[in-house]
Amino acid sequence: MKQLIFLFGLCIFSVACKPIEPIIPTEQLEEVPQINHRESTLSLPIKINLQPYLTQTEKSLPKTFTGKEENCEGVSYSYKFTREPIQFEGKGEYLSYDVDGKYLLYLNYCPDCTTLFDSKGTCVIPRIYASCGVGEPMRRVSVAYTTKFKISPDFKFKTTTELTKFQTIDPCEITVFSYDATDKLRKEVTTVLNDLEKDIDNQIASIDIRSDIEEVWKMLASPTSLGKYGYFTAYPKAVSLSDIRFDKKTAYIDLNLTFIPQISTHQPDMLVPKLPNLSEHKAQTGFNIDVDIVAGYDSLSSILTSELNGKSVTIKNNEVIFTGIQIQGAASKQLNLKVDFEGKRKGTLYLVGTPVFDSTAQKIYFPDLTFDLKTKDALLKSAKWMFNTKITNMMREFAIFDLTPHLKDMKNMVQKEMNRELTEGVKLNGTVKDLKLVGIYPQLNQLIIRVNSTGDLKLSM
Repeated sequence: MKQLIFLFGLCIFSVACKPIEPIIPTEQLEEVPQINHRESTLSLPIKINLQPYLTQTEKSLPKTFTGKEENCEGVSYSYKFTREPIQFEGKGEYLSYDVDGKYLLYLNYCPDCTTLFDSKGTCVIPRIYASCGVGEPMRRVSVAYTTKFKISPDFKFKTTTELTKFQTIDPCEITVFSYDATDKLRKEVTTVLNDLEKDIDNQIASIDIRSDIEEVWKMLASPTSLGKYGYFTAYPKAVSLSDIRFDKKTAYIDLNLTFIPQISTHQPDMLVPKLPNLSEHKAQTGFNIDVDIVAGYDSLSSILTSELNGKSVTIKNNEVIFTGIQIQGAASKQLNLKVDFEGKRKGTLYLVGTPVFDSTAQKIYFPDLTFDLKTKDALLKSAKWMFNTKITNMMREFAIFDLTPHLKDMKNMVQKEMNRELTEGVKLNGTVKDLKLVGIYPQLNQLIIRVNSTGDLKLSM
């Protein structure tokens, strides 16, 4: 009889010490509908200092022009025109430039010509010679142009230039043969300056804005380290440019970038799509974008384990010590959690809960976290005393993600990245006004946390 009691007690003891290992709820780890990452548009005002381009243009253009027209009969002339430095000035949609200059003019006049002795002709009487600006101060002329700019879809500057002023300050009137050379001078100088205008247009058209925008495009497509928070990638999709605006020697263009911003806990592959042609531009200011933080369950599990490991709860004089927690996947907007424990009993518990977020407190928590059905069944059969709200309450307490300090830290890191020199002479300057959690989306292998960010960003060249 004693032996029977002993064997019965040994059997009870062995059942009591057997690890609690409920069936893994694999049937709940189902694929959930994938969410669409939202496209966002960033308006990036670009400030271009035109002075280096204008200085180069000024240096590359000729300063002296000459020409002549020889006639046997009538007026013949030759001239020399010297321009002053070009004065550029931008206002609104136009870039204006004034070209002041000085000229001298040699003229001769033949009232009648014969080809009797020379096929080229010979003046029948001595020619009458005269000049303007020779042996005296050169005569002055002032000319002004305005140029309107457009940017073609392939990032080329297209210009439309008009002559807005032609003023001969010192007219050239030849009294000796009653000839007013002003109109002739206007024609010649205008021809010269039209060629000059074409040279200026060519110089402006050579401004390489595409390569600078490609640098921004490449930067957006390149994963940027955010330290412990992972990597930020913008995944650019489209680009557009506003009409150019001028203020003195500075040009302003609004660049709109369409992209899909993401932050992932692992470093993504760098895939830089080809810079497309410009899209139709729609005016907007600053940025108001949704950034999706793609958090792998492994990294989230590590955070939870660091918070929970070693914590304990006492139930009916029995201590339960938690050693680890692992998020295993999602089903029907719920997450499945695996919790390992030891103490009087050891084993594994499975819990399920729906993550929700508090937009005011900026926290993610599990208000309905409870035992999985198969875990409930296992506890009722082998350790009914563990089927207790103390465990689920403790799990709810530790399964709280307070994002406030992380968002603040991330905001500072993003703002630092927004204020730096991209390449020599090309600088970003920006401010993040707000960064806040707006949604969470459990997926099979990852949790997507959607964060909204607002602010301003500028580019200076």
